[in-house]
Amino acid sequence: MLHDIKPHEYSCDFSPRPPVWEQDYLLYFAKAQILLKWESGQLALPRLCDTESAKLQEGDLRYLFAIDGLAFFGADTASDIILTGVEPTWQYLPVYDLREFDPSWLAFAAITGYHLHHWYTHNRYCGACGAEFEHAANERALLCPHCEYLKYPEIAVAVIVGVSDGDKLLLTRYAGRRYKRFALIAGFVEIGETLEDAVRREVYEEVGIRIKNLRYFASQPWGFSCSLLMGFFAEVEGSTDIILDGRELAEAVWVKREEISADSTNISLTATMMIAFKEGKI
Repeated sequence: MLHDIKPHEYSCDFSPRPPVWEQDYLLYFAKAQILLKWESGQLALPRLCDTESAKLQEGDLRYLFAIDGLAFFGADTASDIILTGVEPTWQYLPVYDLREFDPSWLAFAAITGYHLHHWYTHNRYCGACGAEFEHAANERALLCPHCEYLKYPEIAVAVIVGVSDGDKLLLTRYAGRRYKRFALIAGFVEIGETLEDAVRREVYEEVGIRIKNLRYFASQPWGFSCSLLMGFFAEVEGSTDIILDGRELAEAVWVKREEISADSTNISLTATMMIAFKEGKI
């Protein structure tokens, strides 16, 4: 999966340090696009030393996290204009396309950086008093200098469930989404819900089916939607007839184990779960 980057080691500890320009990376986003550079005929993440023509300064940078001791920095939103003078060897790429970025450990770094970028840029002002947030000095958080409200990064919890009926798995296609391949039923956990209740509700809402024997499979951080995904398997209880919720789904079908075709990149929890069922591991 995307976060499985071994032998590389991701460190989420908030341990800011001065940038090492020759080795540390810059994660710079413009809305839902990331700035990359062309290197040896392919797109790559820029290092800080690649930004000399942009006149980027240390004060423009925000420490994000580290991998293998290499730090990743984001540029504050106030410095947007600084990168307008970059050379033509640079290019913006839609964040969604990071699903196919190579190497995968840098793809994980980039999408995790996007999660933080999205949170920072959508939380400029305190929701309690309206004052402008400041960055907390000792932790990854935003601090209101007026009322001292402390806000931490937002992580939306979502569930994914593979519903089986013997050797068949229930596969779905989203309605109105960019992703057109088969997937599993999924949805966000609501206020006051347990993970188990969210799974049961999502399955019934989207396909009108009851489930039993709910089992946890695995989890995955998924920066594309600023989420933590929780994967489960369950078995159908009672009728297998599908009552499709056309607002969420375009299609829902029962597919035999040997006929399942999952995303070959295998970066997502959904694809991993589908492959596990196809190979008889579930």
